[in-house]
Amino acid sequence: MPSMRRLLPLAIALGVGLVALLWGLAALESIVIDERHQARDGIASQEAVLAEYARRTLEQRLQAQLLEQHPAIEQAAEDPLAPAEGLLLIEDGRQRLPRRTAFVPGEEGPARALYDQLRRREIPPELEPGSPPQRRVELYLELRDALERAEVVEIGETMRAVLRHRNRFVLDSTFDLPLMIALLDDFTSRKTPAPELMMGLLREGFGRDPGARMAALQRALLRRRDRFTASDFRFLADRIAALSRGAGVPVDDFVALASTPARAPVPLPPRVTEPMLVSVEGGTFYVAPHSASSVRGVMADLPAAVDVLEEEMRRRGLLQPEDRVTLPPLHEATPLDTLPFVVDAPRLRSAWERAEERFWLKTGFVAACAALALSIVVLALLLQRRRYRFVELKSDFVATVSHELRTPLASIRLMAETLERRTRAVPAARDYPQRIVRDIDELSFLVENILSFNRLDKGRWQPRRTDVELRPLLDAVLEDLPQYGVHEVSLDAEGIDDVVLHGDRELLLLLLRNLVKNACTYNERHPIELRVQGRWARDCFVVEIADNGIGIPVQEHARIFEDFRRVAGTRARGSGLGLSICRKTMEAHGGRIRIVRSTPEGTRFALEFPGTMATARA
Repeated sequence: MPSMRRLLPLAIALGVGLVALLWGLAALESIVIDERHQARDGIASQEAVLAEYARRTLEQRLQAQLLEQHPAIEQAAEDPLAPAEGLLLIEDGRQRLPRRTAFVPGEEGPARALYDQLRRREIPPELEPGSPPQRRVELYLELRDALERAEVVEIGETMRAVLRHRNRFVLDSTFDLPLMIALLDDFTSRKTPAPELMMGLLREGFGRDPGARMAALQRALLRRRDRFTASDFRFLADRIAALSRGAGVPVDDFVALASTPARAPVPLPPRVTEPMLVSVEGGTFYVAPHSASSVRGVMADLPAAVDVLEEEMRRRGLLQPEDRVTLPPLHEATPLDTLPFVVDAPRLRSAWERAEERFWLKTGFVAACAALALSIVVLALLLQRRRYRFVELKSDFVATVSHELRTPLASIRLMAETLERRTRAVPAARDYPQRIVRDIDELSFLVENILSFNRLDKGRWQPRRTDVELRPLLDAVLEDLPQYGVHEVSLDAEGIDDVVLHGDRELLLLLLRNLVKNACTYNERHPIELRVQGRWARDCFVVEIADNGIGIPVQEHARIFEDFRRVAGTRARGSGLGLSICRKTMEAHGGRIRIVRSTPEGTRFALEFPGTMATARA
């Protein structure tokens, strides 16, 4: 506590200086962090500008591509035979392009059944007499009769009557198409029709206005495919293709469109209010609103568009030869304004890495300064504390040794003077010589401990190892006890009779003498009991020495082996070097000493010698 009070002014001064220094280092670190943020924001800003340029340029090109395709979209919307690949049209929430190939569910074939029935010259019984369907069937049958009679004039008039009726009355495609295909099958099987007639019936239709044109069979079937089952559609498409090939009418595009597999609808949001990219199977659509109820789009080759965009930016000097612009795969509808363009510019990455290196270098310098300042403060306090502690220990040692030496010397002087004044015949003076010898031996033991401690502490005592029997060594220590005034000692030894230690006999003797002397000095019981037990434990030989003394407080166990350490509150004389000498002796032999247990009933020490140092005598 006195040393702590002396350290308080120094600690306050060092603390104030440390706080001021840390505050300055914290301000410096904040500046370093701001520099890092500015560098990062600058690089991120450059990347954002390049990405925004790429988005805007791509959007302009896609808009121009869609504008070029507007006529094609309008034509494909009106003509089912017009090319529609890569085009998108949605009107009033219904997808018209790409054309969907949906059919009436089920496996039935009512159109095929009607075709077969007509070829058998049977009139469907469900037809209402006098109705347009009834009349159309009658005209068909009249044409067949004319064909069988080979009446050319009648055939021509009947065919014209059929065409006029078809132009006047628009029947349901599920009835009209099977009937017309059956009619043409009968017609072509008995007569070679004019090419213009077959071209008009099968592909081009009749009339100048596309809206009022009589629908040709190829276009009518493609436009009304959702009115048929899949089996009926395949049957009718096969018959139309056969008729077209027989008449020399183009049919390849019809066959390709008729065999197009089913497609899922383009996954658009409920409302399209801005240009966006939509991923579909096989590519990506660029989609933009055309009117309040119409959305148009065109298939975009994004990888090629990004490559062209990258080359243009490189020509404009926006990108270096090693820079790259990439667009990650899109998995859903993505507005053009949010396209996740990634700009990979090694020059920007190098600039960021250099900024990071500078940041960590400066941060490391600040941290090193803080750690150095803290270390200096701690070191200064520790050195000052050790200095005060050394002064205190030196003072305590000088006072203790002076007292310990003064007391026996004064006693010797007093008794010697008394012996001079008295004669030998005086009974009271008979034990004076014995007491003089005992005090001299105490003084000799103290001096021996001090000298041994100094030699061990300075490393001057190198063990001279010989074979030392443990039990005789312990007996020699016990034989010396009476000269210190100790007579009643009870020894219980076990496991050490045949043990030989390869060590320095003088050091081992000093070790046991200090342990036994302490056991007798710090003891208030009669007789004094010593229990010594030797045992092998793993790779060492353990000697446990127990006494029935006053014990060592638990809080002193960690420090009792320090130099000049004495148990507080004891009145026994001593220098505080005994257990320190024991520790240094064990360390010199490669072992250690520790307290196994200590209570007011006694203390048990354990001496752990290396296994190579102890042997059992045969």
